Amino acid sequence: MIIAMASIMERTRKDGSKSFTVRWRDPQSKRAQGITFDSRGEAETLRRLLETNGNSFEIAQHAIVQNNTTTPTVAAVVTEHIDQLIRPTKQTIHNYRTMLERHIAGVIGHIPIDKLDHKHVTHWVRSLMDKGLSPKTVRNVHGLLASAMETGVRYGYRGDNPCRGTALPSTEKVEDDAQFLTATEFAMVHRQLDEQYQNLAAFLVLTGARYGEATAVTVGDVDLLAKPPTVRITKAWKRDGSKGHYVGVTKTPHSKRTVSLPPTLVEALIPLVASRPGDELLFTGPQGGRVQHKLFWHHHWVPAVRRAQADGLTKTPRIHDLRHTHASWLIQDGQSLFSVSRRLGHSSTDMTDRIYGHRMPDALQGAADASERALQGLRF
Repeated sequence: MIIAMASIMERTRKDGSKSFTVRWRDPQSKRAQGITFDSRGEAETLRRLLETNGNSFEIAQHAIVQNNTTTPTVAAVVTEHIDQLIRPTKQTIHNYRTMLERHIAGVIGHIPIDKLDHKHVTHWVRSLMDKGLSPKTVRNVHGLLASAMETGVRYGYRGDNPCRGTALPSTEKVEDDAQFLTATEFAMVHRQLDEQYQNLAAFLVLTGARYGEATAVTVGDVDLLAKPPTVRITKAWKRDGSKGHYVGVTKTPHSKRTVSLPPTLVEALIPLVASRPGDELLFTGPQGGRVQHKLFWHHHWVPAVRRAQADGLTKTPRIHDLRHTHASWLIQDGQSLFSVSRRLGHSSTDMTDRIYGHRMPDALQGAADASERALQGLRF
């Protein structure tokens, strides 16, 4: 006989707080049962115990009493940590819970938090790498565990964080596949785009904005009468827990910035700004709403690149490569790393240097020449 699995129903009370109701069917009476908790962690614990013990609440309750006399498991602490986060978006919470379910709960989630040691964490990280997860994903999942362990330390579950000092895979090659276009190469793609999207592509390559930032810009963010004309980058499209989209904050606080606009782009934006309400999106899709990345990519960008390749383009740029291209043009023009970093909204010049430093041969040569001048007259 198949027993229906216990489930958790999350609700928001009138005061804004959350409640979590565990529902299951008693195996003896066949009646639906339910208990409500204020914490997802407690609800998850009961759900797991019910499923492990054939939905017998009597056995599950006995196990809970025993558990209350011991330290919580890793999965319980990670759940508790997620539940008590204050500022993350719905999508971030969804991502964290997915990480817990897919990469933590079934591997080390059963271990009592005070028994988790550095060796466990090291083997766990290696198992994530063996599964084929990207270095960035491994770092993100490890970051969640490390933060949860800090919460465990703060609550007195253990005295130290076993995640500290863990060797993690390098992400240094994340941008190695970036495509940097010359002005001529960009023009080859640009003229193959539908006229409706040529201005969006020009905006991306002439401001260095991320796609989610550019498509969230409103008419009111653009000031073509300023000296120089500018656009304020203050928001970006985000995913919610249901895979829908909403306008939220930029990627990091440093991503909020004011970007100056070159005359060529100003001229292209005039008809998009003139006589339009300030709260309307600057760039819109066929139905007047957001320019969806997936649709733009499949129906416009890829076909334009292929047509450009038929005309002689030898590269296969992605949309994000327009941001890389913008940075490379600034560097080739002699702009400082600091200026490039500020314009792109990077959190530090270290990030800018890691991605684009190799494209500054003149700066490298200048440093060598400066060293040589400083050593003139000395012999070794």
